[in-house]
Amino acid sequence: MNLRNRGIMLLVIQCLLVSSIAGKYFYERLTRPRVWVKVAQYDPNLPMRGRYMALSPLVDACSLPRDQDASLQPYASGSNGKQFTSWRWRVIAKAKDGKLVVEDARDVVPMSEAQTIYLTSEQPCRSVALNPGIDFFIPDTAEPPFPKKAGQELWAEVTVPPKGPPRPIQLAMSDNGQWKVLKLN
Repeated sequence: MNLRNRGIMLLVIQCLLVSSIAGKYFYERLTRPRVWVKVAQYDPNLPMRGRYMALSPLVDACSLPRDQDASLQPYASGSNGKQFTSWRWRVIAKAKDGKLVVEDARDVVPMSEAQTIYLTSEQPCRSVALNPGIDFFIPDTAEPPFPKKAGQELWAEVTVPPKGPPRPIQLAMSDNGQWKVLKLN
């Protein structure tokens, strides 16, 4: 086999690998549940910058157990030195009744299949960021939906795969009860 044929063979193998991943994501988008979830935007501390929004899905953590296994070291905050408690859970995101919910995943192995939630006693448990966040890529010609005005909330429709974090499909903005799907073309 000459050098040219080897190069063509390598190109074909690489195309098959990339196509298999794209096919898996396409299949999951067709077969897995989709839900709308409120998201918070954050600035990732990554060397790669580009046309994407880093988003954290906000989930309800009120039903997760606040036991010794989930508890972290208490810490003092503010000028008065008030003590705060914090918890950390390994969770799996699932779609249930049209919502993104989390379930305790302490016994799930491997750890790469779970996400993490951090909660402090000073924050509400109904709206907690799911880590790692998700990236939503924006076309070069689109205007990002920021800055938000007071009363606006950013939402993302996500596919909930059997393993790993949710995958965003599209964004919407809620403005005082008015729902608008964002066209980012």
